[in-house]
Amino acid sequence: IELHKRRLLYVSLTRRRWVWESDNIRDMDIPDSVATFIMNSSFHGLPPDVILALCVLSCFGTSVSISLIETLEAEIHTPLIVPLDTAVAESIVGKRKGSFYFSHDKLHEAAYGAIQSEQRCLEHFRYGLALGNVAVRESDDMLLITAVGQINHGGPEAVVDSEQGVAVASLNLDAGKKAMKMSDFFSAHSFFDHGISYLRKGHWEKQYDLSLELFNLAAKCALMNAEHAHLEVLIQQIMHYAKCFEDKCEIISISITLLFVSGKITEGVKATLSTLASLGEELRAVHGGFLTWVPQKVMDYVAPTLVLKHLNKTKTELAGFSDEALMSYPIMVDPSKIMAMELLADLSDLLAYSYETAKANFILSKMIRLTLKHGMSPHSPLAFVQYGNFNALMYQNYEVGYHYVKLGLALMKQSSSRVQDCQVIFFSAYTRLHVEPLQAAVELFLDGFKAAMRSGATRDAMKCAYFYDICSFWAGKRLNEVARSMEETIKQMRFHKHIVLISIMLPIVRTTLRMVGESAIPQQNNMTCVFGETHGEEDMTEKIPSAMITKNFIDCYEAFIFRQFGNVRDCAEKFFSLPSLTIHACRIMYPRVFYLGLIS
Repeated sequence: IELHKRRLLYVSLTRRRWVWESDNIRDMDIPDSVATFIMNSSFHGLPPDVILALCVLSCFGTSVSISLIETLEAEIHTPLIVPLDTAVAESIVGKRKGSFYFSHDKLHEAAYGAIQSEQRCLEHFRYGLALGNVAVRESDDMLLITAVGQINHGGPEAVVDSEQGVAVASLNLDAGKKAMKMSDFFSAHSFFDHGISYLRKGHWEKQYDLSLELFNLAAKCALMNAEHAHLEVLIQQIMHYAKCFEDKCEIISISITLLFVSGKITEGVKATLSTLASLGEELRAVHGGFLTWVPQKVMDYVAPTLVLKHLNKTKTELAGFSDEALMSYPIMVDPSKIMAMELLADLSDLLAYSYETAKANFILSKMIRLTLKHGMSPHSPLAFVQYGNFNALMYQNYEVGYHYVKLGLALMKQSSSRVQDCQVIFFSAYTRLHVEPLQAAVELFLDGFKAAMRSGATRDAMKCAYFYDICSFWAGKRLNEVARSMEETIKQMRFHKHIVLISIMLPIVRTTLRMVGESAIPQQNNMTCVFGETHGEEDMTEKIPSAMITKNFIDCYEAFIFRQFGNVRDCAEKFFSLPSLTIHACRIMYPRVFYLGLIS
């Protein structure tokens, strides 16, 4: 009757016989009543070897590949395939597309329930270890992830001694790394957390390297997944047990990211400068005519003329290298210099949000000099792209600037590391928006977003999403589509508690919604940062220079578009009363130049 209702079995008047859809019938779930009948009539009467095989199958879910069962059969020396074929004949399991599957959830539950509850964790653990040995031996990544999943179903209670615990923790570390390569940061975080749980008391002394790597990678995934409470615990552990400063650098970088997304930019700059000094890379400045070292306070003495002096020196140094020479330049191997390059890139970003972009360009010069002295790091392509932006957007030398932007992109593609792909693509768009077709160049920010999500860089991903939306707005894309995209971006920023970018973006989101005739988002007075502190939108806007500048420009633009010319003058005066936007900005300025020109 059920088959007839679904038109899988019916009478064909033209063919004068019953017709059925055999493939669709095989794929359909059996009714509850049929499953109950099979369970009561035949399941418990099956031979012991068939029930054992069904119990093994149930530990892997409702569907398992036949190749995995064959591998497990060979490792645990227990017949599985032939007994499961018997179960297929009894309609308890099915067999299609290279997999065994339970015909109904009730049958799966019955098979799993046949295993004594206190024995289940041991069985999961045994099967996981057996498959894990094969995965390691044959370098099978997918089998490794399946095996470690089974091991973790067993949990620490199934471990017999500390040596086995260390081996299982190492397997979780490997599985987590594989998951990260597939951009599955939730699974990766779970693997790293489970790996930590298998370590016994005193592991920081006995298994230091394994502990440090597990905690560092767990912290990176926790940041990606916005699990900030757990991240704080991981940070405290690493800062307490790390044996040397170099071992703390990675977690310090994550801590600086937390300061940034919470709006604590000044604290982030201070922490970065302090860390650079500890790495032997204090920033050098000229003050009062003398060359001096001014740790931490160096930025107070950097003037635009000094920035230009350093960048012109960089230009002279680069003139001695062809593109071919730079493309084949030696790789940076000193870990402290690689970390310094990462911190300098972060510092440049922090200063840009403070609109201290002249100082950010000073950092760019430092990064290129480090590259020429110590070799190419994963962050070197970013320095060359930014140097191209400097030439194009500050000196209006678009030919030279575009050349170095393309060179930076070429260096990125040949790098074995993907961690900086997002930043390189993102900043390359600054110049490319002025050289390439505008609407095509806007899509670069979407490419940057995808690269950031693949590498787990949520801060960079949110930044790319923000610029994609605002540049789509200025490029004339359909406003309804832009408005929906902006709302989704704000939603993601809230999830990651990136209150800095939320504060910067809200003014243009409100303007877009008004332009499409929708209600604007109300003033945000209770934005919670990653440290649990609550901030108001107005407070954040006053605190972050780039947010204040953006808000006043958007207010001015909106008043102009809606022909509220009395407000235009007031808004323009507020905008021009803010700190001067000098030629050192190196930012996407064409909307401001165009509309402020019209307003003037």
